[in-house]
This record gives sequence, structure tokens and C-alpha cells, in this order.
Amino acid sequence: MTHDLSSIFSHEGLLSKHLPDFSPRDAQFQMAQKIEQTLEKKAILLCEAGTGTGKTYAYLVPAILSLKQIIISTGTKNLQDQLYHKDLPVIAAILEPINQRNLNYSILKGRSNYVCLYRFEKAMDEAWYDEQTQLELQVIQQTLGQTEFADISEFSTIKEQSSVWPIITSTSDNCLGSACPVHDDCYVLKAREQAFEADIVIVNHHLLMADLKLKTDTLGDLLPSAHTYIIDEAHQLPDIASRFLSRQISSKQIKDLLKDSRRLIVKSSTSVERFIALNDDIRRMLDDLIMVLNRYKKKGSWSEISLSVKPLCDEIVYGLRKLKGLLESVSASNAELERCFKRSEQLLVSFDELTSATPEGMIHWFECNEYFFTVQLTPLSVGDEFKQQLDSTSANWIFTSATLTVLSNDSKVNYGVHLGENSEQQLAKEKSLFTHFSSQLALNDCEVLKLESPFDYSQQAILYAPQNLPLPSDDLYTASLIRAILPVMEWLEGRTFFLFTSHRAMQEAKAILQTMDFQLFVQGDAPKQQLVEQFKQTHNAILLGTSSFWEGVDVKGQALSCVVIDKLPFASPYEPVLQTRIHSMKQMGLNAFSQYQLPQAGMALKQGAGRLIRDIGDYGILIVADPRFFSQSYGYYLRKTLPEMPIETEFCQLQKKFNDMQLTDETD
Repeated sequence: MTHDLSSIFSHEGLLSKHLPDFSPRDAQFQMAQKIEQTLEKKAILLCEAGTGTGKTYAYLVPAILSLKQIIISTGTKNLQDQLYHKDLPVIAAILEPINQRNLNYSILKGRSNYVCLYRFEKAMDEAWYDEQTQLELQVIQQTLGQTEFADISEFSTIKEQSSVWPIITSTSDNCLGSACPVHDDCYVLKAREQAFEADIVIVNHHLLMADLKLKTDTLGDLLPSAHTYIIDEAHQLPDIASRFLSRQISSKQIKDLLKDSRRLIVKSSTSVERFIALNDDIRRMLDDLIMVLNRYKKKGSWSEISLSVKPLCDEIVYGLRKLKGLLESVSASNAELERCFKRSEQLLVSFDELTSATPEGMIHWFECNEYFFTVQLTPLSVGDEFKQQLDSTSANWIFTSATLTVLSNDSKVNYGVHLGENSEQQLAKEKSLFTHFSSQLALNDCEVLKLESPFDYSQQAILYAPQNLPLPSDDLYTASLIRAILPVMEWLEGRTFFLFTSHRAMQEAKAILQTMDFQLFVQGDAPKQQLVEQFKQTHNAILLGTSSFWEGVDVKGQALSCVVIDKLPFASPYEPVLQTRIHSMKQMGLNAFSQYQLPQAGMALKQGAGRLIRDIGDYGILIVADPRFFSQSYGYYLRKTLPEMPIETEFCQLQKKFNDMQLTDETD
């Protein structure tokens, strides 16, 4: 059933009447129309909606009006919460007279986001926690009865990184399932029950992938069946799918089992001494393996070191086998010990397989630091498996983001409409822009829609290129960068957001900027949204962030006038997963740089640059400091991924143009 969407999105429409800040946008209306059409048939739609399109309302309106079961998946839990607590209730209330019923919607996250009553009650009985943890447990106890599902985001006075959360939340490893004594009161199960009764369920990409995996393996469902899946921030999905379809084993998983089983056996078993000795032996062997791996490097190919560490891995396998036998002998006496026994079985198989030979089609790699190691098997390509999972749903799929398209690096032409082209040629050209994204997920037969940002970057932004900077490989690069743009930061009185491609560079910049007269807000010093809010409200402020800050930061108005990208966002070629993919592409006769690395960098650059202009009245300066952006041939390609905006190389001219730009707006 179709609706008159113009009566909702137009100047005189429902949204304009009910939302004071709403301004109609043609692109938003087009997107809503296309999504409504997709909801009426079985199809896959890829929709790039440029910054400022208003894509959230563009998919919420037709989703709510459809009266169908819909799952909306987002890239982050913050966006989940925003949709559930803000956007969805507002639009549902506005559309209620049309639907003539209350919309039933819910939010669902992974189990580690909910307080586990059983583990919480056990924690309250323990006396060994430090003073801070005990205080936080008391706060949670006082608030627990006021929450519906005990989502940890509801406990706003306790930091997301607090050490209390792993103590009182469960994992798939330690959850007792139906054997839990408070199973009937489980918050996770209550949240899932509500989701199965809802018209619209808001999840995140990790939970979506977990559900698809279970459906494919015919092991059940985490999520209800749906008529349509709407994937917001879809550009993240290939990486998340790759991680989720990987297999891994970590020393932390094994040590957590040792800790949990030791606590239980000390309380209830006669095999205490024998178990403690075995427990200590396995811990020692794990620490030895961590030490050996660190002698090689922090991250690398497992096949390069597998022979060297095989004797030690064999010892650990032997120790885990003995642990499994011991736990089996005492497991009948206690449900938690039974769960520990099953965990020991799974970890034994996983450790043995993941430290053995590399299966065909997999990337075998390890990562370590002084405290832990992880060994992983990552698929060389996730497309076929993801497409199989997608097909198993028999649903419509809508993928949307501000960054789903990239130019072909073989093309030096504008991808706009040209005279003489027929509609089929135009469609083929537009589809080719989505190829990099669609090929990663094997989405071969798709409809596409590309909508440009309503912002006029040629009148709202300037691309500034500092001169005479060394190459990013130079040890003095970060210091030189800050010195080159210091006049800009002083002139703007802060209002600057630095996007770094590495934590090392961010910390180096932090050390330098701390000696200057700026208020610094640095990733890691506080939760992301808290840092952003403080930055908005502080004079002479500078915000520093790395990869997770390249998206999801929304600062409108005068609080942000300059975004600085320190280097072109190429992934490190020394990453073992990327190394293997590059090698595989070369073996197939493909150019890995132009066909994979460069498009990936282009999409990341678009995301970072998208932090600058967030509203129709915003003005800003984008600084892509890396000299390769202008000196190398691939710099042309990367510049074409960004909206057209004037380029300036002299600070004095930058000041004049920027002031003129703002003055022109004031006099219009």
C-alpha cells in the first residue's frame, strides 16, 4: 500500500507542522519514495544519501507506514539508542493518525549490554572487590528496580569502561541458560520476548550478524523474522561481517575459564590441590606463549611462526585436555561447573584447530601484547557466505549510508549525467559507483539510488592545503603539521577537530598541543559522546580522535569550523589480513592498490570530511594535510571522492575567503 508522502515531507506536510527545525529536502523525499517502493516488492536497494539528506526520517516514515515487520540495524549502540529513544517515538507519534494504531517497537542489544541478575547477586555476596567497584554495585542495586531491561546504558553515572560491567553481565560462555536459578527474570530474555512481539526492532550490526549466522546454521533465532531489513551506516558491514565470520581463540577466554572453574572447585570439590596445580600450569604455559609471540611482533601471520611455537601449543592442548577431564568428573554436582566443562570442551577444540595448519581460503593471523594473545582465522572473502545468509531470510534488504559509492580509479571523468546518454547508460554508470561495496558482500542484483548532499560545499567550505610539509613517513611530520596549521587554530580560537590515522600520532599531537593555550578533548579520556558535548560547549577547544571518531560525530554551528585530517586514511599494508588479501588479488592478476586499497581510503576520507558541514548554515575549513593529496596521481582520485569546494594554499587568502563566505550569507 502506497501513501501520499508529499503530504508528510512537503513544506505544508506533517513533519513541517510538528517539527520546528524540519526543512523539506528533495533528496529526502526521493529516498522515502524509493524505500516505500522497495517495501512493496522483494528487492535489494543500495542507497547513498549524502550528508544532510535526512536519511533517518526518509526510511522511518515508509517503514512505520508499511505496517510490516521490520528490523533496523545500525553501526553503533549510540545510534541504536538515538533511534529508539528519540527519532522513532517522534515519527511514530506524528504518523499515528494515519496508521490509526500505536506502533509497537523495541530495541535489542547483545547479552553483554544487560545486567545478569544471577551474576549480580553473586557479586553482591562477594567481599573482595575494591572500594570503587563496591560503590558502583550499590548504585546499580539502587537503580535496578527502576529499569525495564537493566541495559547498562541506563546507568548513566557509571562509565561504559567500568570494571564492574564484566562482573555482572554474562557472555555466551558463562551464561547458564535454562539451568540459571533466576532464568524466569532474565533481562536478556525479556528484551528478546518484547522484540519478537514488535513491529520494528532496532539492533546493531554485530547482533544482526549473530542472528544471520544462527539462521544459516539452523540453530535458532536471536531476532524475529522480518519482512524488511534496513541497514543504516551500511558501509561498516563488510568489515563487521569479516570479523564476525572469523573464528578466534584468545588467552583471555582460557584464563576466564580457569578463574571461574577455580572459584567453583575451591568451594565444592575434593580435587582442589590437583586442580590448582593444573590451573597454574596452564596459566604459566599461556604466559610463556605470550612472551614468545611478543618476541616476533605484535601482529602477524600465524604460518610464519607456527612451527616455532608448536611444541608450546601442544603442551597447552595437553593441559586443556586434562582440564576437560577433571571438570567432567566434578560437573554433575553443580550447574556452573557443568557449564565450565562445556566451555573447556569448546576451547580445547578451538585452540587445537586455530593453532594448527591454515585451512584453504582463510587468513591465519595472531595479535598480542604483554597481557594477552588472540589467534584468528578470517575468511579471505565474506561475500558468498553473507549472500547465503541474506538469501535465507526471504526478505527485502535496504542498505544506506552517506558513503557507499566510490569512483572507479580507471575513470577520470565526472559521473554526472551527460547529453546523449540514455537512461540505461545512466543507470549502469550509477550502479558502477556502488561496485566496490556490493562486490564485498556479493550483492549482485541490486537497485541503486545515489542522492547528493543538499549542502553547497562550494559556498560553505574551503579545502586548505598547508605548504612545505614533509611526507607522513618523516619523524617530525606531526610536529610540522601542528606548526603549519597553528595560525588557523589561533585565528579560529580552537573550534578544530583533528582526525588521526593512528593512536601514536594522536598522542604525539596531544603532547604538543598541551603546551599551548587550547582546551583539549582527547579520545579515550572520556566516553565519545561526552567528549563531543564538552567540545561543543567550550571556548578555544580542540577535539582529537582516531578511527572511531571519523564517523558519528555531529557538531553543528559555530562550535566546529575546521576539520584536520592528518594523513590519507590508507590501511597499514603490514596488517596480516590486508597483506593476505593484497597477495591473493595479485595472484588473480588484479591491482590491489587501485581496486581495493584506494577505494577503501576514498570511503574513509568521505566519512572524515563529512564531519565538517552538518547543517545548511554551517561554514568550515577542511584541511587534508598529507602532501600526497596534491602531489601524487592517486591524490586526484581521492579529491574527486569529496564534494567540489574551492582550494586555498595561503593562510591570508584563506582568512579572506572564509570571512567573505560568511559575510555573503549574512547579507543574503
